[in-house]
Amino acid sequence: MSNIKKGLYIFIANIILFVLIEIILTFFFVLHKSNYYGPLARLFLFEKKVSEETVQYKMSFNKKTGMYNEGEYNFNNIKHSVNKFGFIGKEVDIENKSGCRLIALGGSTTAGVETQKPYPKILENLLNQNQFNCEVLNFGFSGKALNSLEKILVNQASKFNPNVITIMSNRNSTMYDSYITSAVATDIIKSKFDLFLYELKNFLFFEIMTYRFLSLSYNRALSLLLDEENKIISPFNPRNFHSIKYFQNGYKDQIRRINSYCKERGFKLVVIKQAFFINLDVQKNINSLSKEEIIDELINYNKEKEYPNVKNLFWMYTNAILNKNLDELAAEDDSITLVDPTKSLYAKNKLDFFQKDGLHLNLQGNQVIANKIFESLISKQLIKK
Repeated sequence: MSNIKKGLYIFIANIILFVLIEIILTFFFVLHKSNYYGPLARLFLFEKKVSEETVQYKMSFNKKTGMYNEGEYNFNNIKHSVNKFGFIGKEVDIENKSGCRLIALGGSTTAGVETQKPYPKILENLLNQNQFNCEVLNFGFSGKALNSLEKILVNQASKFNPNVITIMSNRNSTMYDSYITSAVATDIIKSKFDLFLYELKNFLFFEIMTYRFLSLSYNRALSLLLDEENKIISPFNPRNFHSIKYFQNGYKDQIRRINSYCKERGFKLVVIKQAFFINLDVQKNINSLSKEEIIDELINYNKEKEYPNVKNLFWMYTNAILNKNLDELAAEDDSITLVDPTKSLYAKNKLDFFQKDGLHLNLQGNQVIANKIFESLISKQLIKK
């Protein structure tokens, strides 16, 4: 047998082996209820199921941009339009013709699909009622944390040349960015080659199940090797770990990097504390502690006997820690404007300002945040008539 035939047989055998591995791993990810099953599942097995489960809040994402796909969406009989650029709202010009444009970055609490008037829309109305000819663009995307929001800011939002950037990200940053395996936003697209690498990595991770499995396994190994004192077990999945260093400084480093980018582009940055209504008596006690004291409590949160709901306890600790990080940032850098709506939102019963989950806001809650942002914009003279 010639070397060419041997090489061809080996090549064909490897292709068959690869396809078999892809089939096995496709079933593996389906059984583990992953949101992404790969092309084989889409082609042969679960096309309808896949298309449904990769949609959050019934709004589908563009994998390339990280933003929504254009279209009309209906969430519990509340209709929202996503424009051709991929964010909620009417069509706009990329050029900032009014000379006053704000972009609100955040997760689902900024998108506000639970209400007809999320706080970016209320803020825009409030500004225009007070003779500020301003646009407020709603760059809120369900499930997006600072890692993703930084990429959206640099690669998409900055094209609209805003005067002010507002960011509200707390719960999602805890849920996604604080994992030890989470990469702090490094996929900043500054060249065509950067874009090629970013798209290649995304393609491999979401479409090639072998690459996805090896990538996740590598990250899992890194988590296990990290010193015990630098990690805490996740209450959502005992196989995952959250980084203590993220709560100490990592979150602040993300905001600092975003602020540096905003300064380079002439954008003013406003950061917003996020409220999470769980148990106000417990939360009041937690907030009375220093950040360092809360982190010490967080390290041992799953050993707490007096408050057995460890998931809620975890949320209360991490919410307080990240909000205190924002206090520190605003104190160290006066170019960062801090908005704190938490005291107002915690003043009454949960359903006065929140949905049943205590996180997403109703119309009144969105009004509170819009009012607080408006007050800061005026007092700090961040916008002009």
